[in-house]
Amino acid sequence: MKIDTSAAGFYALTGESVLQFPADQTKEQICECFRRMREQNPGKRILLVLDNFSSHICAHTRKHAHELGIDLIFLPVGSPHLNPIESVWKSLKWESSPLIEEGAVLIRTLLDEIFTKLTERLSFASSWIKNHLGEYIQKWR
Repeated sequence: MKIDTSAAGFYALTGESVLQFPADQTKEQICECFRRMREQNPGKRILLVLDNFSSHICAHTRKHAHELGIDLIFLPVGSPHLNPIESVWKSLKWESSPLIEEGAVLIRTLLDEIFTKLTERLSFASSWIKNHLGEYIQKWR
């Protein structure tokens, strides 16, 4: 079974990664995703890397993120390679593509399990940190 649904993910280097399946990508749904990220990571710093999709950059979304104590970083247009979660999405698609499940709930449960397994590894982030923050890390050592 193939499902056509949007997904939103938070790849936590420390804390709890979160995979969600919002009904759509409206600002209200994005803010609900932020609320769940905060709920799963109380008291932790959340730095969220986003693209420039309209519901990500609007004032409503930014205000809600600020109220939740979530810092937002917006990538330059056309730069998904700068987002560490893109490697997670690629691996998730690769690992889930041969699997067959009956029903959207079972598929989403399976995707959540794979996402959790993948985000427990820091290898996706470590290469991103090396490639994009390496000069800053060296500077502060």
